[in-house]
Amino acid sequence: MKQERDDFEDKYLRAAAEIQNMNARFEKEQQKLLKYDGQKLAKAILPVVDNLERALATEAKDDSAVSLKKGVQMVYDHLERALKENGITAIDGAGDKFDPNTQQAVQTVAADDQHPADTVAQVLQKGYYLKDRVLRPAMVVVAK
Repeated sequence: MKQERDDFEDKYLRAAAEIQNMNARFEKEQQKLLKYDGQKLAKAILPVVDNLERALATEAKDDSAVSLKKGVQMVYDHLERALKENGITAIDGAGDKFDPNTQQAVQTVAADDQHPADTVAQVLQKGYYLKDRVLRPAMVVVAK
């Protein structure tokens, strides 16, 4: 009888511990989901940011183009602010040491005085973080 009671108590304690572990795992997973909520939307918006940057890089030759470029700049600034408010920040790294965790080397150039070996010579496309996670790596040219 005492042995049976001890067995039931042991089973009860194990079950209670398992339930507590499951609740902790569930809570952790829920926090992770909330932290990275919006990742899909953020990835979809990044090409829009890229296109706005390309538009801003073009030269405006007449008053109409200058006016249009000012409007594009305002939209770009507003979008950048909204991204930052939601934990999305740019990965640039021009001149920094190449980091394969946040940058993707798409081309190499010969190292020189201005660009020592294993440094980023040029950023072709900015990368982005979503909080502490790489949303998209930066596409870079690396000096070798």
